[in-house]
Amino acid sequence: MELTLTEFVGLALGGSLALVLFTALLSRFFHARGQRQALARRVICRLCLHAFENSSHGSTVECPACRATTHRGRRSSLG
Repeated sequence: MELTLTEFVGLALGGSLALVLFTALLSRFFHARGQRQALARRVICRLCLHAFENSSHGSTVECPACRATTHRGRRSSLG
């Protein structure tokens, strides 16, 4: 099978476009995953409202600003 110059250029452009689209989708996937992980590490102190990141796996963490013990997650301190 012989390719003409027009077919070769069309295949090269189509392949390049597919590669760019695949790379863009992959980049967006990893960026969203990183954002979800950063949000999971974020903690807001119940006492001083200081926002910080903590990568430990415990259910309670210590605030670096006021040293208060803070529960991880969306637990209400009123109930």
